[in-house]
Amino acid sequence: MSENYNIGDVSRISGIPKDLLRMWERRYGYPAPRRDDNGERRYSSEQLDKLVLIRQLQDQGKRPGKLILLPLDELKSMLQPEPADFDPSELVSRLKSGEISDLRQWLQKQLLAFGLRSFIHRVMVPATGAVGDAWSRDELATYEEHLFTEIMKGLVRQSLAEHYRVGGEPRVMLTTLTGEKHSMGLLMVEALLRMGGAEVIPFGPEMPFGDIQEAAVNHRVDVIGLSFSANFKGDDALVMLSGLRQMIDHGIHIWVGGAGLDNGYAFPEGVEHLADLHAVERALAEWRRSI
Repeated sequence: MSENYNIGDVSRISGIPKDLLRMWERRYGYPAPRRDDNGERRYSSEQLDKLVLIRQLQDQGKRPGKLILLPLDELKSMLQPEPADFDPSELVSRLKSGEISDLRQWLQKQLLAFGLRSFIHRVMVPATGAVGDAWSRDELATYEEHLFTEIMKGLVRQSLAEHYRVGGEPRVMLTTLTGEKHSMGLLMVEALLRMGGAEVIPFGPEMPFGDIQEAAVNHRVDVIGLSFSANFKGDDALVMLSGLRQMIDHGIHIWVGGAGLDNGYAFPEGVEHLADLHAVERALAEWRRSI
């Protein structure tokens, strides 16, 4: 069997970060690529095919540690058909109908069909935007927006149960600053971080500076993650981030994101802006390369 692919090829084709491939190799003994004369990893076509399937199944909510042990044919049989695109307008209609059980079951089916990672990107993001827009147009009451948030939180928390781990890296605390009550963004980031192998400590919204500083030290965190919704003024966020950065040990990274921030801002030194949810996994890989 020829080994035609280097780790960069495999990472690009499969969508699995290089650092995660190395971590799986250490933890699970797979993939176990051959080393060439220069000590570089060389992967076979069969290994690449299996890794592509593992990533697809991981997107559908399966755990890589279990998938790695299975043969290629069994992995293929587990792969679910690609679901139809999510329609945010149907969500708003179901939310307005008041049929809570029906809405929860419908969203549960979406979660099962997409898998947690794709559910976050392809359902939660457009759904949250659609609900927020409908609320701003007075098409939804505040309590309906809150209901949507709580149903979503319940579904994702239940799905995340198997991803809870102690000892993952990095150790990330998630919160918002005082004045930012929205926490849906934190939940999306938490899910992606946990699936990426990080240990996450969620503190919920509106944490005062002093509490953030104390918690970061007491829990020996590597990263502080903060979310800013579109309702938070960007200029206020920059001032507060500058003050917080001065209080926090510079060995602790600060990651920020959300609709309230964009790349046009001049972020304080030592504050990394994650422009979208896809940047979360990239930030994980960069952190691991830096240690």
